[in-house]
Amino acid sequence: MAERPHLAVIGAGPAGLAAALTAARHGLRVTLVDAAAEAGGQFYRRPAAALGARRARALHHRWRTWERLSADLDRQRAAGRLCYLTSHQVWCVTSESDGPQASDSFTVHALVGPRQERGVTVRADAVLLATGGHEKVLPFPGWTLPGVLGAGGAQAMLKSGLVLPGRTVVVAGTGPLLLPVATGLAAAGARVAALVES
Repeated sequence: MAERPHLAVIGAGPAGLAAALTAARHGLRVTLVDAAAEAGGQFYRRPAAALGARRARALHHRWRTWERLSADLDRQRAAGRLCYLTSHQVWCVTSESDGPQASDSFTVHALVGPRQERGVTVRADAVLLATGGHEKVLPFPGWTLPGVLGAGGAQAMLKSGLVLPGRTVVVAGTGPLLLPVATGLAAAGARVAALVES
């Protein structure tokens, strides 16, 4: 995509991916920027190919939605409507003006790769931030002991590394992650002794 994109989307999780694909299908030139090597965000995180997972879909809810989004991403890229920049850690977005008669634009500043030694910029007419959610773990007595994890950490271990945090687990806390984490751990072979929502 040689021309400046109409839209730069930061984050290739479910929301960012859906927004970028919708914009591309409606004729906008889109650049999708994400820190990860693969699209999907935390929700559709998958095990590394080297692990040889045979049933990665068993770790996910709405896997068919992911397959549809992934196929559409491939189509939009092949059609030249969407440029997808992986392993780009965005650190700043600035507002620019081309002059008194020009419309405003934005510059996305990112560092590339695992070592983040090379900086790149993407200039776009508009920017959509879809950087995802994160788990907020509130400290409690014993929260730093071995074997005590946040729900997001347990889910990340399972989805990306196929690692169970233990054979028997108690999933406790509050928020939308508890049930999917408990379900995923049980599907992977852990015994969920209790699911406690406060």
